[in-house]
Amino acid sequence: MKMSFKEYFESIADFMLSELLEGEKISISFSGEKSYFMRFSKAKVRQNGMVDQGYFSCTFWKKNRTHDFRFGIQMSMEKDKRMAAEALQEARDSIMLLPEDKYQSIPEASQTSSAIYTGKLLPEDKIPETILSPVKGLDFAGLYSQGVICKGVITSAGASHWFQTENFVFDYSVWLENGRGIKSLYSGTEWSDAQYKAKIEQARKGLEVLHTPQKKLAPGKYKAFISADALLDVTDFFSWNGFSERSMQQGSSAYLALKEGREHFSDKFNLTQDFSLGLEPAFNSNGELAPEKLSIIEKGKLKNTLVSLRTETQYGVKSNGAPLSESMRSILIGAGNLNEADAVKELGTGIYISNFNYLNWSDTSSARVTGMTRFACLWVEDGKIVAPIADMRWDESLYNMFGENLLAVTKESRIFANTGTYGRRSTGGASLPGILVKDFNCTL
Repeated sequence: MKMSFKEYFESIADFMLSELLEGEKISISFSGEKSYFMRFSKAKVRQNGMVDQGYFSCTFWKKNRTHDFRFGIQMSMEKDKRMAAEALQEARDSIMLLPEDKYQSIPEASQTSSAIYTGKLLPEDKIPETILSPVKGLDFAGLYSQGVICKGVITSAGASHWFQTENFVFDYSVWLENGRGIKSLYSGTEWSDAQYKAKIEQARKGLEVLHTPQKKLAPGKYKAFISADALLDVTDFFSWNGFSERSMQQGSSAYLALKEGREHFSDKFNLTQDFSLGLEPAFNSNGELAPEKLSIIEKGKLKNTLVSLRTETQYGVKSNGAPLSESMRSILIGAGNLNEADAVKELGTGIYISNFNYLNWSDTSSARVTGMTRFACLWVEDGKIVAPIADMRWDESLYNMFGENLLAVTKESRIFANTGTYGRRSTGGASLPGILVKDFNCTL
């Protein structure tokens, strides 16, 4: 019988540990997937197939030196053990050519964990019909993927962790001949025909307003409702020059002013790293377990930063299980009191923002981000949708967006799985509400 990814990973990792020589230490990470993909446009299948792959990423320590290496697997135990032995020997041969690692951080954690989430996914032979039948007559494009994703870590210190999930991610857009469109994401662990058909019906209704002439807005500050879909793109800025302790220490974090008390967020804004969402493993490549829930921002105030073991060695701030990148994982923005169904009414007159695009820092020191409105962004007057707006560039400080300009946060939140497929399907994601803000700065 064919071995599972978990059994295979443990067998190869145990073999590598048995090959270590005196004075050598190692962390062995594994990522694997068995996924179905379908790419489509004009509501027709353009490409589909299966991906069954796995690879090892290792960190090797010896004589105050650190060396990273990786190798793929063929799911042949004899061949893969030989490949692992060769990779380990190459690391041995190379590591003494490297300079000593001043802030070398060899993990001592010996915790163990296992989290396996089973899903209810579509039968693969039913996927094209299930996806495309409800969208007949639409210019429908996107990418659907589903299957098993897994990660594991075993270290020479005794740590052993496994994470496995079955999920689907459906990233799609619907277009009109005039070039306007609606973009959305449907993801989860249990497929629902009813939910999918409801989303398609919502998209059809949304296209109706996009037939009307666009309204060109003058540059200025507008009241705006920012949907959860749009907010998803903003969450990248919690990691990039974000809440990393190393970035704080080195002065490159956009939130240094927050830590120093020179800036603040609204008491309506709460930000948590929450692994109970089941989107991402709580362990890192060192075999450390992060807290299940770690409050980053609580009622507008900075509570914690993300601290890796290397930062602990370098700056003396205790690690809280962050990866070397000290990026945020499994993001949750706390819900509020606004009923999403009342968002347009509460907006009154302003912009309903469905999606953002092309975001970048414009001034890191003041946490200022620039980007474009995109897809079905709408002009609203007196609580009624009037017309789609022409795309606009905006430039706004997150201290404003989540600070003094934050008027309300929706009660409802949406869970977004990571859509990344560069080299492999990604874990991770976020649970996000929509937000109502004033004085949203549109510049062009």
